[in-house]
Amino acid sequence: MDAVPLATPEEAWRIAKSLNYRHIGGTVVAVVQDVETGEVLMVGHMDPVAVVLTLTTGLAHYYSTSRKRIWLKGETSGHYQIVKEFRTDCDGDAVVLKVVQIGAACHTGARSCFSSPASFKIRLNRDA
Repeated sequence: MDAVPLATPEEAWRIAKSLNYRHIGGTVVAVVQDVETGEVLMVGHMDPVAVVLTLTTGLAHYYSTSRKRIWLKGETSGHYQIVKEFRTDCDGDAVVLKVVQIGAACHTGARSCFSSPASFKIRLNRDA
């Protein structure tokens, strides 16, 4: 695995402190995309510690709102996310992680949580 830190601990804490943790359990929403294709792989939550761990290790960490703990994506499955880019939105309550996905992103075993058999897609019929 070729994970590289994106920030020093000091820089990471500065970034983490600048975010607006207004979502479930004091988190920001994290949208995860494939760095090459832009495909949305999953959506998770991050608290300040998860942000700092992600930025200082180059591996995606999240805050589990159900288990109320930090988790490293891939810690049990081996399906790590190597973070290549970290972006914040305009009001600091959401981030985008652009990653190299190792294995499946979805807990169902699908590459993306939006392409699993449990997900569905609706398209507008613009010709109607």
